[in-house]
Amino acid sequence: MDLIISLVVGGIAGAIALFVVHRRLPSEPLEWVGAILVGIIGGWLGSILFGLLGLQDVNLVGSIVVAFVGAALILLMLQRMAPRGQDRR
Repeated sequence: MDLIISLVVGGIAGAIALFVVHRRLPSEPLEWVGAILVGIIGGWLGSILFGLLGLQDVNLVGSIVVAFVGAALILLMLQRMAPRGQDRR
């Protein structure tokens, strides 16, 4: 059951982060897989960062917020690392 919850939270957070950073939602299945992976990794990163601040998520909405913050940071770092001449979607 935890795996399903992680996938749902990761998918929601990854899609929201993708929309906020790149102004578009995933439209193809592979983009959804990428959004879910970024959301799950973002949840891990966000929980570390929030833990350093002494904060923790206590419910589903808190988990989505933490995962969103981490996913958005990951997407922003990837955007900064992209070569200048390349298309930044």
